[in-house]
Amino acid sequence: MKTLYPLSSFNKTELDDFESCFHPIQKTFSRGEIIMRLDEDNGYVGLLRSGTAHLVTTTFDGTKTIIDYFEPGNIFGKRFSPCTQVDPYLVMAKTRCTVQLVDYDRVITCCEKCCKKHIRLIDSMILTMARRAQLHVEVLGKRSIRGKLMSFFYHISRSRGSASFVLPLSLSDLADYISADRSAMMRELKKLNSEKIIVSHSNKVTILKDINV
Repeated sequence: MKTLYPLSSFNKTELDDFESCFHPIQKTFSRGEIIMRLDEDNGYVGLLRSGTAHLVTTTFDGTKTIIDYFEPGNIFGKRFSPCTQVDPYLVMAKTRCTVQLVDYDRVITCCEKCCKKHIRLIDSMILTMARRAQLHVEVLGKRSIRGKLMSFFYHISRSRGSASFVLPLSLSDLADYISADRSAMMRELKKLNSEKIIVSHSNKVTILKDINV
C-alpha cells in the first residue's frame, strides 16, 4: 500500500504561535455567509478556529463544486488555493464559524526576531495546502464513482487513524466534492455496503476490507 499524506491542520502549539506571531483579527460568520472571495485581490490568510467552511465555485451552467473543505485548524486564502480567473471561488461558512484573519504580507515577512516558530508556521501552511490539493486531485483522478469514494474514504481513514470515522462532509456535499451525481453516488454506496466492503450510516463509515487506491 503506497504512503499518502495525511490531512493536515494546525496543532495547538501552532495555533498559539499563529496568534502570538501574526496578531490576527478575529471575526464570526453565520451559516451561508461568505467568509472570503478568492477571485478578488485580497491579501488575507484565514485560519478557521471553530465551525466548518467550504471552498466552492459555480460554473457558468450553475453547477456547484466543492474544491475543499475546512475544519478547525485549517487555513485558507487566495495564495494558498488553486483558484482561477474564470469562475468565482468563495470560502463559505457551512456552519457558524470563528475565523482569524491576518494580512498575507505579515505572514511572509519575518517578525523582528525572525523567530523559528514563524518559519515553521510558513512551512506548515505551504505543506498543509499542498497535501489538501493532492488529496482532491487523487480523488478526482479516479475514473469511477466507486474509485472516488474509496480513495476519499482511504484518506480520511488514514488521517483519523481508524477504519471507522465520521465524514467531514454531508453526503450531498460529498457528491459535489467528488464531482458525482448524488443519486449515482448513493447507489454506489449501497453496493459497497451490500458487498460488505464498508458499513455506512448517514455520514458514519467503517471500512471492512483492506483497499488499494
